[in-house]
Amino acid sequence: MTHLAKSPETSAVPVDPPKAQDPDAPVNDRDNLMRWLPFLSTPVLLIILLGGWQFAVSVIGVSKFILPAPTDVARALGDLITSGTIWHDLWITLYEVLVGFLLALVVGTAVGAVLGRVLWLERALQPALVALQVIPKVAFIPIFVIWFGFGTTSKVIMAAILAFFPIMLNVMLGVRSVDRGHRDVMRGLGASKWATFTNLELKSTLPYIFAGAEVGIVFAVIGAIVGEYLGGSEGLGHLVVKSLNALDAPQLFAVIVLLSIMGSLLYAAVTLTKRLMIPWHDSVAGVSA
Repeated sequence: MTHLAKSPETSAVPVDPPKAQDPDAPVNDRDNLMRWLPFLSTPVLLIILLGGWQFAVSVIGVSKFILPAPTDVARALGDLITSGTIWHDLWITLYEVLVGFLLALVVGTAVGAVLGRVLWLERALQPALVALQVIPKVAFIPIFVIWFGFGTTSKVIMAAILAFFPIMLNVMLGVRSVDRGHRDVMRGLGASKWATFTNLELKSTLPYIFAGAEVGIVFAVIGAIVGEYLGGSEGLGHLVVKSLNALDAPQLFAVIVLLSIMGSLLYAAVTLTKRLMIPWHDSVAGVSA
């Protein structure tokens, strides 16, 4: 009688259950690299820029009246800061940018929300909005100077107009992107209009509001500086004109460097606010490829 060989029994080995992954921990090394990449690339790009700048002045022989050396610009910037003459102009420009940006944020959010919900109104106003958007905003500066004078009011309005359109368009897109099925579910559950707005519509639109705000703060800086440049008696834009008329290239470049620092800090403030307000969104948390 043939006996069939029995296969050896495998011993049961206890297996530990997989540990729950911390949702706040980076998914992989690539996410860590992407998080720290701006802090690593910015100094490198700055060194390359300054090195190329110094090379053009020292080796190629570019005239210092056209392109002053980085050391001369740093010295001029230090003189402006230590003398104290820059602070008044800096405060004037900062005031114009912030007030204009906040005005554009409030009005742009309100108009974008209304036009996003009322389709017939958006269609009726679309030709006028397109006409206002394509007109070069620099053409408005002489009109604003005539209407509001050479003070800060005309620059605030100029900054607000430039920042208004990106904010309004992004908010309008955000309102229309709210999922209709989610809205129907909220209504089916008996949620009030206020609860639907705060729990669904506002949270869905906030990323678009901040996307418009990030562009708007940059345009607000441009609007204030252009307004001061063409029709102002104070502010950093006026200081640029003053340096140009005096043929003081180091001071001119120093003011431009100061403007870039101010604009970068304002943009960083908007980005930080976005990270605090919508940490759950993909534009803040990041998505692994």
